[in-house]
Amino acid sequence: MREKDHIDYAHELDIVLKPDAAVPLIGKEYGHFSGPGIPLFSIGGGFLRQALQQILVGFHARRGYYIAETPILASSELFRLSGHMDFYRENMYVFNIEDREFTVKPMNCPYHLLIFMSHLARFRSRVKLPFKIFEVGRVHRYEPSGSLYGLLRVRGFTQDDAHIITPESETASVIAGVFEEMKSLLELVFRLPMDEGNVRIRLSVSDRSQVGTHFMGTLEEWEAAERALEDIAKRIAEKYNVKVNVGVGEAAFYGPKIDLMMSLRGSSGVKEWQMGTIQFDFNLPRRFKVYDYVKEILGDMKVFVIHRALLGSLERFLGGYLEHYKGRLPFSLAPLQIAVLSIRAGEEADAEVEKVSAELKWALLQRGLRVAVKESSRTGLSGDVRFLESTLKPPVIVYVGPKEVKESTLTVSVYDHASGKRRNLSVRYGSDPAEGLMAVVEEQEREVKEASGIAPRIPADLTHMV
Repeated sequence: MREKDHIDYAHELDIVLKPDAAVPLIGKEYGHFSGPGIPLFSIGGGFLRQALQQILVGFHARRGYYIAETPILASSELFRLSGHMDFYRENMYVFNIEDREFTVKPMNCPYHLLIFMSHLARFRSRVKLPFKIFEVGRVHRYEPSGSLYGLLRVRGFTQDDAHIITPESETASVIAGVFEEMKSLLELVFRLPMDEGNVRIRLSVSDRSQVGTHFMGTLEEWEAAERALEDIAKRIAEKYNVKVNVGVGEAAFYGPKIDLMMSLRGSSGVKEWQMGTIQFDFNLPRRFKVYDYVKEILGDMKVFVIHRALLGSLERFLGGYLEHYKGRLPFSLAPLQIAVLSIRAGEEADAEVEKVSAELKWALLQRGLRVAVKESSRTGLSGDVRFLESTLKPPVIVYVGPKEVKESTLTVSVYDHASGKRRNLSVRYGSDPAEGLMAVVEEQEREVKEASGIAPRIPADLTHMV
């Protein structure tokens, strides 16, 4: 039997609709309507993405990033100025409206530089560097149809994207800080420990023979930038005791970069996944005349743009993550957070079991949680548990039966990512059946709150899904 991959898990969790599944009565597949490489996120995916966006915004705002949102479309003039039309056009969607050329944005960076230049023009010397701007940004890039695969290689995807305009003198500390942010996000929010056994750094540099054709800028600029980034990468590697490998010709067209590579379990064994990226850019500041404007307002200093995404493509990251944990998502991101099993025994207590289960669902919804109640029985309980564990995989399962209502307790099963097992505990309740359970919820949210300052609460009654 084929082992499940990320699309199987995503479909079970109702995160995405399988593109090859038929739309009832219409006779076409879902992929026919959304198009190749454009994943259609479902209800569970909507909750997950909104929760993740709240976490990411809080995480970055607490670390001094300004928050932006930029349009999907742009005049081609913007991407001609940035150099994308010369060096990246084959990956872009370009079209005409009323005799004017537009493009669907493949990257957020040109817009972020426009925002920085506008801010500097309005507030002048009150603007301080490094200037950090963040966006959960949707982009589209052309990928050949043969390379498309699930969530791992798509044409429309989302980046946790930020740009840091920094003086040359602070470049090393900025990049080291970004790596620390990457580590915190992966460990606290996603429970992916970064250690020497599962992480390496890939330093991507230019192919020197193609500088000026495939890589923008001069050979001297590339040599200087690559020396600087190599030194920074080695210092990070020494601090965290990880290896550095060099990929020749794998740089972005505007500068060299550092990619975090992490080994995760997949459907075909352990596989190395690209996580976040930190890119060093000396071209865009020149093309947008950032050097000149900063000199005029803030003084004579050389500045660089650091492009960085801590997760990279959210879709690709999610695909690898689902395979690694076999569909188990952290509490704050799980489409269904709490499943309540209402266990009937054919006794007088059944009415009270039903009442407590309904009250518990209502109380949890009022606290902003995603919950479902599944009616069960003593004989059908094990099958109902197997169903939950093989589909929506709620991090918390609550059992309410005659024994529980008699003792005013809830039997709670909590999934532990570290051990890969569930642990059971009993909590008491009074007039509010959710009161004792909230200590369990808050413990599940603790690390997310530590990282981002908030634990997103997006309530939903998902009973129809169980």
